[in-house]
Amino acid sequence: MKSFNPRLLENAVNVIDIKTEELEFKEADDQTSLKELFDQKRKSIQPNDMDCFCPNGRNNWIHFTGCPGSVHNNAGAGIKDRENILRNLMWYADELCANIALSCSPEVWLSQKHGCYAPHSATWDAYFTPVRNSEDTIKKKANILFWDIDAESTFEGLQVIDDQTIAAYEEGRQLHSEGTPFVWNFYRDFWGTNLFTKDHRWPNQNLNHREYTDTCGILDLDTSEELLNIGELALQEMNIKYSNEFVTLHLRRGDAMESCNTRLDTVREYLKCSIGTDDVRKVIVLTNGKKWYTENLMSMFSAEFPDKEMILLDEFIESESFVEKLNKSNILSSHTGKKFLNDNCFVFSAEKVLISMSRYHLERGRKHCESCDRGGSINSNGSALNRSRLRNLED
Repeated sequence: MKSFNPRLLENAVNVIDIKTEELEFKEADDQTSLKELFDQKRKSIQPNDMDCFCPNGRNNWIHFTGCPGSVHNNAGAGIKDRENILRNLMWYADELCANIALSCSPEVWLSQKHGCYAPHSATWDAYFTPVRNSEDTIKKKANILFWDIDAESTFEGLQVIDDQTIAAYEEGRQLHSEGTPFVWNFYRDFWGTNLFTKDHRWPNQNLNHREYTDTCGILDLDTSEELLNIGELALQEMNIKYSNEFVTLHLRRGDAMESCNTRLDTVREYLKCSIGTDDVRKVIVLTNGKKWYTENLMSMFSAEFPDKEMILLDEFIESESFVEKLNKSNILSSHTGKKFLNDNCFVFSAEKVLISMSRYHLERGRKHCESCDRGGSINSNGSALNRSRLRNLED
């Protein structure tokens, strides 16, 4: 397999696409240390033996094999696409009291076109954690997604559903109501079925037959402990100890330049208005801008904000010194050595951890582009992005 890092290609316009409305931000006062925030977050993704939605167990299975092809015939997609498929599948699994057997490995299911060269040994628990949302209690890991099962022995004797339609889903509901365990074989591309339509998109499917509650909410995907460890190490190396010391800024160039002006003079005025006199020490920047752009951006910022420091996150994460510390820390399970930098999907997921821990996030891209975002950008619901606990997956 050819090994290279497409993040370094200056004309790559699809490297970063941050949908900040999908981030789960921390909730803490300004005096809470990052160590405490990371410890709280780790607790929220620990295993939970209780299944509030299916208290009598999950005797049924969704066997998903709708992968794009072999490693050397890669037709995968980015991490967001794959996560959204799984969110939809988890909704159906809840309704059917089923587990999901996922036969698509990160190596096969993530797109090399997007620079996502996942290691052969990588598993999905490095990228995300299935969790049950709850308003009243700490969310916990949901034991619903499996990728290491023996399909032949696990599915032996189960009733088989061999269609990928709403009718097949209704058949599964009938079998479940009768107490007949089944396996729903799902070997087609999910987006090409009638299970995904305008009326059946997560999290607002019109097929709901049972209601979620405040204490037993919808299943979702959160970050992983491995990604949290990477994010915590990065902030330690930046000498950042408290959330209120830094903000994050996303400047999308390339294909977003027609819809959002990210020229230096515009960004200067945007930051002067958005940050104002806030006592942040550092601004961590994510951008797919070319080298000349980032160099001029840094110079402009130093001149305009002499009391603050700007850090280019890609440059920091990909630096030889940080990668060396990362490898010596024994944090990584499969993304060791050069494998870390060769998987954009994994690096991008780690970078999102820093955004979620920031005092607030500033956004100039395709989905959000305002002249001023004082105290943080605003999502489509009118809430500050760093205070929002809701998702809006509709683009």
